[in-house]
Amino acid sequence: SMKKGTGDHRVYASQTAGNKKNPLDWKDKVKYMRKMFPKHARSIMADGDVRHVMDIAVKLYDQGYTAVNMVAGSDRLKEFDTLLNKYNGVDSRHGFYNFEKGIKVVSAGERDPDAEGAEGASATKQRHAASEDDFVSFAQGLPKAMSNPEAKKLFNDVRKGMGLKEAKEFKNHIQLDPVSDIREAYLRDDIFKTGEEVVMTRNGIV
Repeated sequence: SMKKGTGDHRVYASQTAGNKKNPLDWKDKVKYMRKMFPKHARSIMADGDVRHVMDIAVKLYDQGYTAVNMVAGSDRLKEFDTLLNKYNGVDSRHGFYNFEKGIKVVSAGERDPDAEGAEGASATKQRHAASEDDFVSFAQGLPKAMSNPEAKKLFNDVRKGMGLKEAKEFKNHIQLDPVSDIREAYLRDDIFKTGEEVVMTRNGIV
């Protein structure tokens, strides 16, 4: 487990949007994150000019910081570490930054996709629930700070961003296990057709 840093913290939302993997636009990401994490709302930045990790580094350097720890998904650690350190103290087209006390990129930790509720939440699972019109699963992946109307609005904004219709009814999806294969086949009309005469061999009942 990672120790919580004692310095200031900032959260920057990606500005990538407009596709099924990124259904929310940047302003909506910031708005919803602030609602989800009200204690950290002031640290969730709404800087429209920050489009790339290098822009963040330049901005923090200009604000007088001398060291930076970036928290990133485990799959992108090496990429960010290499990039940020390569340009530390180098004037480039991205601008200039020089963190004398260094730049560290640390892992946000591995998620357990099998954990219940928000602990096991992932963007993939949330998008899948939205695309399946499964509000219950979607809501379980949200922090408790989110009210039901806000959760429903987010659910529909995600659906809209994925090119899907707005959900009007928020149904509970319950998938019951099949009782037996024969019963399922019967319900699908694969065994007996309506109106067919059937004789039970055991007792001759028609």
